[in-house]
Amino acid sequence: MNPIITNKKNLIFYVVCGAFIAVLHFLILFYYYKFSPVISVCDSLIYTFILCSFGIGIWYIMRYLTTETQHVYRIILDHLVTGAFIIFFWLFGGYIILSSIFINETNYILFLDNSLTLRFVYGILIYAVIILIYYLINYYKNYQEKLIEEAELKQSVKEAELNLLKSQINPHFLFNSLNSINSLIVFEPEKAREMVLELSDFLRYTIRTDENEQVQLKYELKNIHRYLNIEKIRFGSRLEIKENLEKDCLDVKIPNMILQPIFENAIKHGVNESTETVKIRIKCYSDNNYLNISIGNNFSPDTVSRKGKGIGLENIRRRLMLHYKRNDLMKVEKRNNIFEVIINIPIIKVSGQQTED
Repeated sequence: MNPIITNKKNLIFYVVCGAFIAVLHFLILFYYYKFSPVISVCDSLIYTFILCSFGIGIWYIMRYLTTETQHVYRIILDHLVTGAFIIFFWLFGGYIILSSIFINETNYILFLDNSLTLRFVYGILIYAVIILIYYLINYYKNYQEKLIEEAELKQSVKEAELNLLKSQINPHFLFNSLNSINSLIVFEPEKAREMVLELSDFLRYTIRTDENEQVQLKYELKNIHRYLNIEKIRFGSRLEIKENLEKDCLDVKIPNMILQPIFENAIKHGVNESTETVKIRIKCYSDNNYLNISIGNNFSPDTVSRKGKGIGLENIRRRLMLHYKRNDLMKVEKRNNIFEVIINIPIIKVSGQQTED
């Protein structure tokens, strides 16, 4: 679409530039060549109006003469031919109109004849300036479109990667839970029923939060409790949970399912591989616009842990990087038979509240 006739500001600017050229044209004819005001006004207005009219149409020619579709030498040749035709019609169109109006003005008619060469050069310069401006506009427009496309592509890639990372959350507990339910059905049907309900609520939350990249911590913890209740049914007294949470932390938004792999890691490498009671401790407090979340569990030093691929913790690190463009928001510590993961979430104030079904 033509950037002049489709944009009010551009149109006003174009008209102002045309008016400036017309005034300059008038002043030269009136003061330098000493023609009458009527002749000077008519000459400047007619030639400027025709040139500006052609100038709008040049856009449609230029749109098809780009380096994306033509070679440079072909573009130059096409512009030379097109420019020659436009200047020819501009020169002789104005000449015919003005010579008809001032047919009895011998001096002026002679001036028209003698000034054709000068006007031709002038017209070529104006044509070149218009073409240059159009190419700059077209380049800027394409540049903006590419920026938008690049931003959309990055967002799509980011969303795809986030979805992939979330899909990598260890599903083993689901199979273990189903096996536990199968065992409990015969001997403890009530516990089996309780486990099915907890598992159903857990999966419902997991599916629903795919639509919300961030949720309030209290809802994320509520689902963690569902998960831990399922594991408690499996492991009984071998699993204990301790919490120390500041009230202000609960309404802060965090990436959804970001804590899940940490608890799965604690179950897999702590409770699952130990015959002793394993305590999982979660502590949360806010400090300097950061939400500090630490999750730790004790482990038996005599138990040889199955070496995993570290997908869960790397998953968290990568998601934090995608969300906050930082790679220093997670720290892992292992000391005194305690394995601890510390996450610092930047507190971003967002209007509106997350709700839960």
